[in-house]
Amino acid sequence: MKSFIKMTLVSSAIVLALAGCDDKKTTEENKAPATTTATANSAENTNATESKTEAATAQNSADKATISTDAQKEAYALGSSFANYMKSNLEQNEVTADQEYLISGFNETMRGASQLNQDEVKNVLDAFGKRIQEESQARFEKQKTENTAAGEKYREDFAKQEGVIKTKSGLMYKVLNEGTGRHPTAEDTVIVHYVGTLTDGRTFDSSYDHNEPATFPLNGVIKGWTEGIQLVGVGGKIKLVVPPELAYGDQSFPAQGDKARITPASTLVFDVELLGIDNDKEEIPASAPSKADQAK
Repeated sequence: MKSFIKMTLVSSAIVLALAGCDDKKTTEENKAPATTTATANSAENTNATESKTEAATAQNSADKATISTDAQKEAYALGSSFANYMKSNLEQNEVTADQEYLISGFNETMRGASQLNQDEVKNVLDAFGKRIQEESQARFEKQKTENTAAGEKYREDFAKQEGVIKTKSGLMYKVLNEGTGRHPTAEDTVIVHYVGTLTDGRTFDSSYDHNEPATFPLNGVIKGWTEGIQLVGVGGKIKLVVPPELAYGDQSFPAQGDKARITPASTLVFDVELLGIDNDKEEIPASAPSKADQAK
C-alpha cells in the first residue's frame, strides 16, 4: 500500500499541503465557552449556522457549470472521474485535505499559474507521502493489536457455546441445521445465502442485501470458507468463526456503502445457508429470511 500511496501522490499535480487543516479547525472550535454559555447562545448559533448553510447552498448553485456541448460534457466527465478517484484514495488512506486549496492547486496549475514550481511540488509531496506512510503504519499496528485481542476474546467465548467444534486449522463452527443434501467438495461451486460480520456485530457483507443468493467456487474463496462449507449438506445452515489466518490476514478492505470495513487481523463471523451445489439437480429454493432467522 505504501508504494501505491507514493505513486498516487507523486504523479498528481494537486498539492495537498494543508492536509489535516480540519483538525486544526476542530482544535480551535474546542476552545469555545463551556456548555452553559453555548446553551445560552444556542439560538444565535442556530441562526448563524442556518445562514451559513443557505449561503453555501447558494454559492454551490452559482458555481455549477452549464453543460451544453459534447466537449464540455467530456471535460466535465474527466474532472468528475479524477475527483472520484482522488476522493476515494484520500478516504481510504484517512487523509483530510482542504478542498479550497486542493481545487486552487488544480485550477492554477491547469492555467499555468501554479504558486509552487515543480521542485517545490515534489519536495512537498515527498514529505507528505512520508508522513502518510508513517501514520498508515502506526494505524495498521494499532488496528492489528486491537483486532487480535478482540478476535481471541470472541473465539474464546464462542468455544464455550454448546455444539461448537474447532478444527485442526483453527476454524470454529457450529452446525445450525445439518441439511438433507450432499456435502460439497472443494472442487464444487456452491449457491449460498450468507451474512458476514465482525466480532463487534457490524455487517461487512450480506447476500441478502442483493436479494439473490451468491455463487462461489469453494477453491476460490478464503480458506475458512473452503473448509467450512464442506461441513454442512445442501439445505443446511452453519455458523463459521474464521480467524485471520484463514480469512484475510493482515489485509484491509474499505467499507462498501453502509457496510463496515475489514481491518488487519480481523476475525470474521459468517452465518451461511447452503442452498445448492451448482450443476446438481437438488437445490433448495432461495427465500428471503426474516430478521429473526438472520439473527440465529
